[in-house]
Amino acid sequence: MTTTASRIDLPAGTAAALYSALTPRECQVLHEIGQGLTNKEIGARLGIAEKTVKNTVTVILSKLGLQRRAQAAVHVAVAEATGGRVTHFG
Repeated sequence: MTTTASRIDLPAGTAAALYSALTPRECQVLHEIGQGLTNKEIGARLGIAEKTVKNTVTVILSKLGLQRRAQAAVHVAVAEATGGRVTHFG
């Protein structure tokens, strides 16, 4: 079974299944994307350079098979709406 949100097929199951391929830092950045923060804001909050955030977002999108940042935000919203959290499980 899949849940479709904004043209993204998300596997049914836990957030663990969705985010197991992400590093702890990638999970932190993904969570902040879900909060609607910009790269600059994420960098300031996590104490990393804006360029590092940009590179991390690119990696996250690749690992999740997404094309746009907004799709990543949808992943976060769906995970949280189904009782999950964006954390590192791997």
